[in-house]
Amino acid sequence: MFHHYKLTGLAVAIGAALSTQQALAVTAYETDQDKLTISGRIAAGSSFIDNVDDDHDPTNAGSRIRLIHEHEFEHGWSSVARAEWGFDPFFEHGNDGHYKRMLYAGVRHDDYGTLLIGKQYSLWYDMVAYWTDWFWYNGATAQGSFNGAFGDGGFEGNGRPDNAVSYKNTWGDWSLGLLYQTSRDDVPTGAGYTGNLTGFERDYTAQGAAVWQPTEDLSLGATYTHSAIDGKTAGGGKRSKNVDAGLLAARWTPGNWYFALTGGRYDNLVRDGNFSGVNTTDGIVDEARGVEGVALYNLKGQVPGKVQLYTGFNRLEDRASEARSAFYLAGAAWLTFDENLIIALERKFDDSVDADGASDIGNDETNLLVRYNF
Repeated sequence: MFHHYKLTGLAVAIGAALSTQQALAVTAYETDQDKLTISGRIAAGSSFIDNVDDDHDPTNAGSRIRLIHEHEFEHGWSSVARAEWGFDPFFEHGNDGHYKRMLYAGVRHDDYGTLLIGKQYSLWYDMVAYWTDWFWYNGATAQGSFNGAFGDGGFEGNGRPDNAVSYKNTWGDWSLGLLYQTSRDDVPTGAGYTGNLTGFERDYTAQGAAVWQPTEDLSLGATYTHSAIDGKTAGGGKRSKNVDAGLLAARWTPGNWYFALTGGRYDNLVRDGNFSGVNTTDGIVDEARGVEGVALYNLKGQVPGKVQLYTGFNRLEDRASEARSAFYLAGAAWLTFDENLIIALERKFDDSVDADGASDIGNDETNLLVRYNF
């Protein structure tokens, strides 16, 4: 059982979403050539973990706000500039906890492709890895996008890389992309790294992605990242901890169904804190492998909006021990009010194992999400 006041907090979040059900992305300025829009989301979640007495408080679940400016040039060219910040609308820690999610600008053309500069989604995620990121509350733990030094995957370049330039285009059934991330030497101590390595520096990141879509329903993708990273040992010497990561993916979308599977290998990307009982000398796992899958069905015409029924799994393994971080999941989501209001309920079944092979290290849990897109 959980306390009434905790349900009240989540009810307030639901009420706030319902009270803005008519909200849409706001067009702040528009002419024949220019358009400035304001959009985002407010999201709250609550977790009910088995055998844990007090862990149900509603919490921010990825709320954000964005500004997007678009300009139409002649001869099919256009420009785009996007600024996006994450924030906590519930002031859980006494402030709004805002942070930069993205800040980029670029140009695009139907024939010549898209060129972006700044903090942006990686090609790893934007072209391939997001195929399995379809759970509303959980997920993305085994696909390599957000496993690095920062939660947003910005340092190694697999999530939302900073100081990056990317280019992508489509030729027939093929979509190809390249990304380059410049150097960075201001990684704070303790930003995901433990052990005897400190003072990390990124020399560069090079990334490529390719997607083949032979039919409307079937897509096959691959992406690879090399990030040249150096660190300092406790004695002051330098040590290379270059990241090499690769991901393969398949997606099939017949009718109202959606199926996707990704599998990857991650060298020097995953932290040992992702596993129970793993304790490396530098806090970084030499080799990890991950598999993520999702199956989803869109149920339409039964209620206002649509209902999604879905299931899937995540499995991230340390190749040097028995340790794995894994779960299976079943969920349902109701998307209504032009699919801007999402109410999702997920049941997660833990299947994690510690470094010695013991499996009783986690608890199953139930998650509730309420989100409104504006």
